[in-house]
Amino acid sequence: MLTKAIRELLAKQPGPAPAPDRPFEVDKLAAAALMVECARVDGEFTEEERDAICHAVREAFGLDQETGEYLVAVAEKHADEMWDTWLFTETIKRHFTQDEQFAVIRTLWQIALTDEELHPFEEHLIASVARELGLSEEAVAQSREQAQQRMTGKEREAHE
Repeated sequence: MLTKAIRELLAKQPGPAPAPDRPFEVDKLAAAALMVECARVDGEFTEEERDAICHAVREAFGLDQETGEYLVAVAEKHADEMWDTWLFTETIKRHFTQDEQFAVIRTLWQIALTDEELHPFEEHLIASVARELGLSEEAVAQSREQAQQRMTGKEREAHE
């Protein structure tokens, strides 16, 4: 049932506006759900990873803290109900520019690196999503490097 509803949403261009039963645009929800899936794919979903996702969606979509946390909670529910990331990836492919897609991949790397351990499942998920988006291996490597640099900068700030 949920799959049918998401497919119907994907068929519409551009994404539907928020409504009481659908509080976020489908593109924002898809990006957040991929972030949640990236954090969970290694079998652990820590509070630190959830906080990193909340921060990422607030920054990416200009949301206040409460709205960002609510988006992540909704994304967690949708990620629980889906057995494949294809619908989320396809939504991003349809509604995000190539630069925005690149930013999503960079954010997935940041989420994966939050616990300072890159699990092979996280790496595989990010590579699969990037491939489905049509991003080059060079772009994926560049986004990973940028995420690592950003994470290193945050670590330095925390120690100062």
